[in-house]
Amino acid sequence: MLRYLSIILIVILFSGCSNALYEYYDYDNLTYFSLTQTLNEKDVKRISRKFQNIVKSPKGKRKMPPPGACFEYAFLLAKQDKKEEAKEYFLKEITLYPESEQYVKKTMQSFGL
Repeated sequence: MLRYLSIILIVILFSGCSNALYEYYDYDNLTYFSLTQTLNEKDVKRISRKFQNIVKSPKGKRKMPPPGACFEYAFLLAKQDKKEEAKEYFLKEITLYPESEQYVKKTMQSFGL
């Protein structure tokens, strides 16, 4: 009985500890869906709202959007021809994650930004 109680206690202690650096929400599914499906206007608005939530209200230990989130949101905006807003988020990705600079700048050039 004591053994079961100690196991339960250990499980409870470890399940309550979360040291996630970033909150990804549904980021992986959003990215997959936006890249593999033909999106209608309703889908684009829904995905944009979710990306906005990830980028503008980051949670997690670092209180920053996860790597690639600003880029994905900017890419979605650029595809909608919202170039100024897209440029802002491409540059934010570079600011937050400088190692992405070459890739982001090439993508920006492909959209004429």
